[in-house]
Amino acid sequence: MHFLIVADHIDPLLYDHYRPERFPSIDLILACGDLKQWYLSYLMSTFNAPLYYVRGNHDSAYEQEPPEGGEDIHGRIVTHKGVRIMGFEGSHVYTRDAVQYTEREMYWRYMRTRFGLWRQGGVDIVITHAPPKGIHDMQNVTHAGFSTFTRIIERHSPRYFFHGHTHLNYGRRQERVTKVEDTYVINAYGFYVLNYEGGPEGSTAYQTPR
Repeated sequence: MHFLIVADHIDPLLYDHYRPERFPSIDLILACGDLKQWYLSYLMSTFNAPLYYVRGNHDSAYEQEPPEGGEDIHGRIVTHKGVRIMGFEGSHVYTRDAVQYTEREMYWRYMRTRFGLWRQGGVDIVITHAPPKGIHDMQNVTHAGFSTFTRIIERHSPRYFFHGHTHLNYGRRQERVTKVEDTYVINAYGFYVLNYEGGPEGSTAYQTPR
C-alpha cells in the first residue's frame, strides 16, 4: 500500500506541476496540518483516495469549514485496510489565536485514547502536527515537541510516526527520517509517499525535495 502524507507546504509537484506518472497508486492520504481546506479536497479528488487529517496550529478555520470529504482523527484511532492510525492536532501554546495545547492538555487527550489502544491491540501509524520532544523539534516554544508523543513511541512502538510543523527549509538542517527503536519518525513537510510494507527504504523516490 502507498500512503500520501502531507503537511505545511503546497508542493508544486502535487499542484502546479502535477504529473500522475510520477506517483504510484495512492490508497490513503494523511494530512499533518497547516494546509488549506481546498488543497486537501483537491488531493482527494486528484488521487481518488480518502483523507484522514489532524489540524495544525494555523488551522482554526477548519471549525467552520473543514476539508470536504475528509475525516478528522484528533484523539481517535481509525483502521484502514487493517492499518491502525491515531492522530493528535495542534502545537504547544504560544498564543491563544491558534490550535494549541499545553503538555498537560495533550497528555490527557492521549490518556483518553488508552482504552481504544487496548481494544485495537496497539497502533501502526501516528500522525500529529507537532513533533515528539527531542526528535525533529526545535529549541523554542513555538516549535517545541510534546513529551506525550515521545511517551507514545516508547510505550506503543508504532511502526511509523508522522508529523509536520518543523519545516525542512528552516535555518538548521532538518532530518526527514529518524528511527527510534522500532519506530520511524518522519517529517511530512511538503509531501512524502510511504510504501507501507517497504518502509522508508522503499519510499525515497517520492518526497518533497530539499
